[in-house]
Parts: sequence; C-alpha cells; structure tokens
Amino acid sequence: MIFFGHLGITTAAIKTYEEVFHKDKKLNNKFLIDYRVVWLGSILPDIIDKPIGAGLFRSTFHNSRIFGHTLLFSVLLILIGLYKLYKCGRNNILLLGICTSIHLVLDSMWLYPAILCWPYFGWKFPTRPEGNWVKSDILRLIVDPSYYLPELIGFVIIAYYFIRIFRDKQIKAFIRQGRL
Repeated sequence: MIFFGHLGITTAAIKTYEEVFHKDKKLNNKFLIDYRVVWLGSILPDIIDKPIGAGLFRSTFHNSRIFGHTLLFSVLLILIGLYKLYKCGRNNILLLGICTSIHLVLDSMWLYPAILCWPYFGWKFPTRPEGNWVKSDILRLIVDPSYYLPELIGFVIIAYYFIRIFRDKQIKAFIRQGRL
C-alpha cells in the first residue's frame, strides 16, 4: 500500500470502532478521537522509514522499511500512550500506536519477520534489492489488483469523509479538533 490505502482503511477501522462501541453514548473528552492523529499514525511508519532507509541512509540500510515498521515501535507508542491516557487523560499517542499497528497489518509485515520482530532476529535490517522502488510501486498500481484495489478503496473512504465535512460545513471542527 502506498498512501490512500493506509489513510482510508485505517480511518474506516477507527470510525467503525467509534460507531460500534460508542454508538449510544457520547465519548467523553478522554476518549474523543482526533482523526488528524489517525491520519498521521496511519502513515507514520512510512514518514519515518522512507526518508531514512531509502533516502538519507540508503547505503546503510538498503531498505525503506526499518524502525517504523517494527512491532517494537508500535508497542512502545501504545505503552507510552496508555501511560499518557492514565496520567493525563490524553489518548493521542495511544491512537498513534494503534494506527501504526494497523499500518503494519496493511503492509503484511508478518511476511518480513526480521523487520517486524527487530531486534529479536538481530540488529541488522535485511536489505532489499537496489532499484527504483517508486517506479516499481507506480507500475504495481497500474497492473496489480492487490495493490491498486486497497488504494482505490482508501481513496473512496477519504473522499466520502471530505465530502461529508464540506457538505455539513464542519471544516473548522475538523481543522481545530480532528472530528469526522
């Protein structure tokens, strides 16, 4: 997945949770969901890893899935988030951890145990064959349904929420509070 798949599918998962478990009662401020944080968390592993592993330190890592794509990263965010929720009543870091975990599932990271379980299998990340991963991703978007369908579904989900925000004139509420 590249971008819209992560954003849209993660948004749908969190929104479904919100609708199912908090349908009849209003969420108190401690549990309000900020969808700006959801969107950030849904792509946070790529925001961290692509510039480091495929850009700045390409000759060191040779991989665009490193620290942010590990279970350790998501678990640390969740643990810090639980602490912050308990101590301060804020759930944003917990939400980041949950959304980065969803990112790992959407990226099928269980297929890459040396990355997912880092550093359990060693401190060195596996290398990926050199090449132009941007070009390869664009090509897969055109020909591979397992690649373009999640992107299309994610785009439709995000478009739906944007249309709803504009139609209901809730732009300021979204910008200020992240409400959908």
